[in-house]
Amino acid sequence: MTVFLYIVRHGEAEPLRQEDELRALTEHGLWEAKRTALWLKTQVNQFSHAFVSPYKRAQQTKDAILLYGPSADVQETEALLTPEASPSTAMDFLLACVDQDSQEDQHILCVSHMPLVSYLIGELTGYTPIMATAGVAQIKVDLEKWQGQLKSLLSPEQML
Repeated sequence: MTVFLYIVRHGEAEPLRQEDELRALTEHGLWEAKRTALWLKTQVNQFSHAFVSPYKRAQQTKDAILLYGPSADVQETEALLTPEASPSTAMDFLLACVDQDSQEDQHILCVSHMPLVSYLIGELTGYTPIMATAGVAQIKVDLEKWQGQLKSLLSPEQML
């Protein structure tokens, strides 16, 4: 069994004019999320899990991905995926959700925010990138070592 983790930053959001967690995607952000979804569909048939921050812009990004891209067996909103959350706690949570008894490859979607997405990638791979809005990092996870190998890191403009 191989485990792939797809870490996605939400699409472009409206400026901060209200509570941060209520900011919605812009039209461009929706376009970015759709483009990310279409690329993910070329990589994955179905996600075993889709985890998402409770913030509106992350929820909207996840909704677009699951509408235009692969579906997910399980969807969960997780407070551990907000912008300032602990990357090590988030990583432990995501990896603990892997079905270790499964013989099939598992694909896990995680939709969150900067800076968490960058730090989460860093926790897994040792490389801490600056993520574009609706960018996606594809990580092949080694469960025995509790670490991963970065397979791709793309912005929406680089997809398709």
